Amino acid sequence: LQALRKEKSRDAARSRRGKENFEFYELAKLLPLPAAITSQLDKASIIRLTISYLKMRDFANQGDPPWNLRMEGPPPNTSVKVGVFEKNMVLFLDVRTQTIT
Repeated sequence: LQALRKEKSRDAARSRRGKENFEFYELAKLLPLPAAITSQLDKASIIRLTISYLKMRDFANQGDPPWNLRMEGPPPNTSVKVGVFEKNMVLFLDVRTQTIT
C-alpha cells in the first residue's frame, strides 16, 4: 500500500514537472529571440528574460517621450514600429543572455 502511494506521488510530481516545463518553453517561444537561443535557456533564464522584456515594453510605453507616441498625419505602420521595438529588444536580450550564460 505504501509503495503504491509512493509511485502515485512520483507519477503526479513527474506529470506536474512536465506541465511546468511545457509552459516555461511556451513562454520562452514568446520572447523576441531566435529559437536557437530560446531552446537553450533554463527556467531561471526564461523568467529573467521575460521580466526584462516586460520591463522594457513598459518603459517603451511610459518613456518621456513615449516610444509609441503617434505623430500627426496618416496612421503609422504598426508593423514597422513593432519591428523596431522588437529589434531593439532582441539586441538588449541578446546582451542579457550573454551575461547570464
